[in-house]
Amino acid sequence: MDEEKLAILTQRVSNVALEVIPIISEPDPPSARPLGCGIFLKINEDRYLISAGHLLNLEDWPRLMVPGADNKMVWLKGKVITTYNEPNTNNPIDFGLLKFSERQNKHFVNGINTFCNPSNILVNHKVDPNGYYIIVGYPVSGVKKTSGKAEFRPIPVKFLTYPIKEEKYEKYGFNPDHFILVKYQRKLAPFGSKRKQITKELTGISGSGLWYVPNWDDRKNGVPKFYLVGIMVENYKDKGFLAALRIDFATETIKQFFIYSPFEHTQFDFGDNIKNLYASEIE
Repeated sequence: MDEEKLAILTQRVSNVALEVIPIISEPDPPSARPLGCGIFLKINEDRYLISAGHLLNLEDWPRLMVPGADNKMVWLKGKVITTYNEPNTNNPIDFGLLKFSERQNKHFVNGINTFCNPSNILVNHKVDPNGYYIIVGYPVSGVKKTSGKAEFRPIPVKFLTYPIKEEKYEKYGFNPDHFILVKYQRKLAPFGSKRKQITKELTGISGSGLWYVPNWDDRKNGVPKFYLVGIMVENYKDKGFLAALRIDFATETIKQFFIYSPFEHTQFDFGDNIKNLYASEIE
């Protein structure tokens, strides 16, 4: 595929993926302070927020907000399940999810974000060594605040990347049953150019998604079909890669803790990690 066409299709995938990625913030009058990202998911009438556990930790989550309808922010009320008791919890399995309470659901109708469908999530994904993976989100380093006004302007990042070699997982201490590692290229030549530029900083990209494109020619309404396979948790740019926790951790938690789940069971070995969770609820 030529670079120009790849660039156009990457933009199409990224723009659709951004629709389900809310910015998680805390109040900072007259505006709010962005902390990271999440992924909205809707199963029947139930709405969920998936993110990193250090964001949705038991100590901080009651004061966090996400965008809703009518330019309003919505409190994270509902039931949260997380691997982090507090922000500095030492746990390499870094994820949290919130099932919004029924009374909160109405605040998202016709909101600025849409909700991911379970059919767009790929459980038991086997990393494609020659595959294309896309990271999109709103890094905290790219948020522009307007002084004295109740607003901020996020600048999204759209990052096409590739998996790192399997032998590097063991070298850096990552279990391939738990993580998907993709390349962090510090300098890239933009599509259609031979001149390399320094890529945008990805500080605060935690909680956004890692998406896999299996076939650029398999499209719906001009957009290649793509699937959520991971939750971004850490930037190891000094080692040349970014780490995503497998989305299976979130889908398996939904399957075990809530009444209805359309997901199949994961085939990966989680050990006892899925049992070592914290939970809290605010109606």
